Amino acid sequence: MSDTRLAEELGRIALFRDLPAPALTRLAEGARRVAPPDGAPLFSQGDPPDAVYAVLEGRGRVRVGAPDNAAKRLMVEVFRAGDVFGEIGVLDGATRSADAVVLGEVKLARIPATAFLETAQAEPALGLALARLLSVRLRRTFGLLQDATFAPLEVRLARQVMYLLKADSVKTDKGMRLAARFRQGDLADLLGATTRSIISILNAWRASNLVSYDTEKAFLFVLDEAGLAAVAAGPREG
Repeated sequence: MSDTRLAEELGRIALFRDLPAPALTRLAEGARRVAPPDGAPLFSQGDPPDAVYAVLEGRGRVRVGAPDNAAKRLMVEVFRAGDVFGEIGVLDGATRSADAVVLGEVKLARIPATAFLETAQAEPALGLALARLLSVRLRRTFGLLQDATFAPLEVRLARQVMYLLKADSVKTDKGMRLAARFRQGDLADLLGATTRSIISILNAWRASNLVSYDTEKAFLFVLDEAGLAAVAAGPREG
């Protein structure tokens, strides 16, 4: 694929949208297009930060998370077409803070750390876009930390589902469906909870006609958005 085509694709990514054409061309010259198979690891916690990744296209996702010594996982985020990830280690020079694994079919641009940093230093627009991106992610991280400290698990799960629904969903005859596949264990990983506790909550929601869940395909349908939003708002005092 030509550098010109890749530069055009990078220009459609929100983080790079305000960059001038020469800067996009420089990024594309150093980058390469990759299409890893389903389940392929892109990097692991503790690896050197050698590149930033942009999700160019595809119906799949990239799952970023961290394991613990008991083989439990924490899912930090799920990235889709238009997203950029892997920038933290590149910016601060420390090792990777999490694992990144491909889920399904995605096409990525792998931008070497050197090319990314040189562009960031030369182009104020990229620095400002990075600051905005990191601010959004910091606010979300703070919200998750606050929820983990104060909110019951059911409320936390409802807030995660509503967040995922707003970020990436598909309209169906049954209601809005999360676009990505989420096994019950994946939902548990999002909250650092046990799979059994998530199953219990989903069963209660299904009984209340808030959601339905296709266990075979791992698709979650939200049948009553207003009802689930009320759960996400938390219990009323008094």
